[in-house]
Amino acid sequence: MSRPPVIFYETNYFRFYGAGMMLLWTMQHLQRLHPVFVTPGEGELTRRVREAGIETIVLPASAAWQRAQGKKGVSGKLQKAAISPTLIGHVRALARLARERKAVGIHANSTRAAALAGPAARLAGVPMWWHLRRERPMQGSERIAYAFAHRVICVARAVKRTLGDPPKAVVIHDGIPEDRLDYGASGHALRARLGWSDEARVIGAVSSISPNKRHDLFIRMALTLADEFPDARFMIAGHRPQGAPASYEAALHALAHPLESDGRLVFLGWIEAMSEVFAAMDIFVLASANEGLGLVAIEAMQMGTPVVRTNTAGAEDMIRDGETGFIVPTDDLDALTDRVRLLLQDEALRRQVGQAGTTFARTEFSARRMTDLIEDLMLNS
Repeated sequence: MSRPPVIFYETNYFRFYGAGMMLLWTMQHLQRLHPVFVTPGEGELTRRVREAGIETIVLPASAAWQRAQGKKGVSGKLQKAAISPTLIGHVRALARLARERKAVGIHANSTRAAALAGPAARLAGVPMWWHLRRERPMQGSERIAYAFAHRVICVARAVKRTLGDPPKAVVIHDGIPEDRLDYGASGHALRARLGWSDEARVIGAVSSISPNKRHDLFIRMALTLADEFPDARFMIAGHRPQGAPASYEAALHALAHPLESDGRLVFLGWIEAMSEVFAAMDIFVLASANEGLGLVAIEAMQMGTPVVRTNTAGAEDMIRDGETGFIVPTDDLDALTDRVRLLLQDEALRRQVGQAGTTFARTEFSARRMTDLIEDLMLNS
């Protein structure tokens, strides 16, 4: 018996980062529903989804709308608002597709996607599920998305709370596929390539090189601890995404120069397979000013690396402070440095926190658990 189809709609098709990765994993793990990925254009996400063997349909939006994608700031918002009327035909096409395919509903992977998928779902007479992946208060775009949504899937308790704990909202944590990470991976080869011994204590960060990730805070922490712990080494994995200022990346290298020049701090760039990177770390740090959940911290926990992260969305969902990891206030260099120092000083504590975090993260944040809950929600709407 064929599985009933559900449309997964996303407007941010031109790049492939956390939200797009989670969307792909969700579609790949469906067991009771057939995913149909629908997007307004060709881009990196479109390519990845198609290569994964998922049915993909491009419903082109207006050329003006496509040119506006990726534009930032006030001018970008004004440009997008001005061309919104050109999307009426696109919304109608999406509704027609949902009717023709007898879709059980439309999943919108972002607020912008929900603003288009909502009216289309209403026209088609099916529910729309809005997946909210970051903290957003109930304002203009959110009110529109919420008005059309049958349910809002929030990735963390703080995301639901910031939205105002509305009755349509439910928390379903993101999950990681079992084959995403190699739990038996060794960090020896990476350390050797970097000229670091197995006895070195390695502190790492993994995220895109953009201001909200606060790599500057990580580097200042490294500069503080480097003299106290001569065998400490620091690594940053990630690259600057489209739209992030090049000046920020340049400032990071300038700040890190005292450690980068003697090989004690390394920028690794973008790395797809992260198991070796996590395995090379003794401590993982997430210093972000804001997050939706902090998926990369979950990956570190699943690999057994103790985590120190800021108190952004997702922290309370994944960490029991002092037991499965450590939570520090955002923008608090002293608190961040103190928790990392504590772990550097105590190998037994690193092992204890790492093991506790692993057990919790592998159980609570699995792709199978996430997708089962999403399918239950969709099939009972």
